[in-house]
Amino acid sequence: MMKQAVVLIGMNGYGEHYLEALLKREDITFAGIVEIHPEKSSLLEQVKQRGIPIFSAMDAFYQENRADLAIIATPIHLHTEQAVFALRHGSNVLCEKPIFADMQDQVKWEQAVSESGKWAAIGFNWSFTAPILELKKDIQNGLFGKPKQLKTMVLWPRDEAYFSRSSWSGKLTAADGRPIRDSVANNAAAHFIHNMLFVLGHELQETVSVKQLEAELYRANDIETFDTCAIRLQTESGCELLFYGSHATATEQGPQFLYTFEKGYIVYDCNLDQGIITAYGEDGQEKIYGNPQTNHLDKLDYCIAALTDGRDIPCTYETALGHAAIIETLHENIPAGQPFPREAIDQTAERLRAVIDLEQTMNACFMSGKLPYELQIPWSKPAKQGVIQTLEKGSV
Repeated sequence: MMKQAVVLIGMNGYGEHYLEALLKREDITFAGIVEIHPEKSSLLEQVKQRGIPIFSAMDAFYQENRADLAIIATPIHLHTEQAVFALRHGSNVLCEKPIFADMQDQVKWEQAVSESGKWAAIGFNWSFTAPILELKKDIQNGLFGKPKQLKTMVLWPRDEAYFSRSSWSGKLTAADGRPIRDSVANNAAAHFIHNMLFVLGHELQETVSVKQLEAELYRANDIETFDTCAIRLQTESGCELLFYGSHATATEQGPQFLYTFEKGYIVYDCNLDQGIITAYGEDGQEKIYGNPQTNHLDKLDYCIAALTDGRDIPCTYETALGHAAIIETLHENIPAGQPFPREAIDQTAERLRAVIDLEQTMNACFMSGKLPYELQIPWSKPAKQGVIQTLEKGSV
């Protein structure tokens, strides 16, 4: 059986995780890499030793080569252009999250997928894991009844080096005006907002429809967007989704969630019980699902397997649109992150802008299901609201 050919678009940053994994695989043909700065990669020598060709542009690769799968691990504002190019040149696509930062790009993806007959997967890690897929199936089958409230918290400190690692980090737009909207909610912690939408979808590739949001957005770092957020979403069926995320805490916590249903609840905390998702039914029964954080590249294994066995991709470009619509609504309705007052920031921390007692505040919000202003936190501002608009498939 012929091996599937794979091309990697972007070998630095997150792309290095893909590169490391692909170099170890013997079940594929590593057809090439597209990268403008290959010299920045710590794995460049291995790539050269393997004789894997490196191209500076996608058209140069596709002029002489083909690929069954194109993996796109580049900055947010390049995703649409590169994914569409790959699809139109006969490749299935695994594109890193988020899919894009401009909802007008939806039509371009829709047309490229339709005309190519190929699939486009978006790399929201958890959507490709066995624990989450099993949990979603149980929710679909009504094991827990109707959803009442889903809430998630992720406190991941990021220092100045993180925000200066690239020209697009923390930016609203690129130099040419294309939206980036890089933030805690649209990059590092995006997986966990998406997961709440994903597990409530009625079909494998569907997410629940969210119509309204209210949010408080803040920033401790010198960025254009926000590094801290508290977001409340309302689904069409009246279920409340809450997300608390920050890069401006002194200590790390999460991801963790509590999903509450009519007939039970599901809990997860990566720091407790080996990071196992556990469901508790109203009859006292427990069900253990496993740890969705075990392998961050389940998505790669899944997509390579799908090339040969034709399995359905759980997170396609359509599955990722719900998260993208939320991000767009945030930025269109709420001013860029409100700066934390200087006195709220710990001045003793080196290279890390940490807000004093922010962990305690976010934990209090998570436990109570409230936003900071509702708890009368001194630095907080009233939440802003927005109505989430999504395009129907086929509408231009």
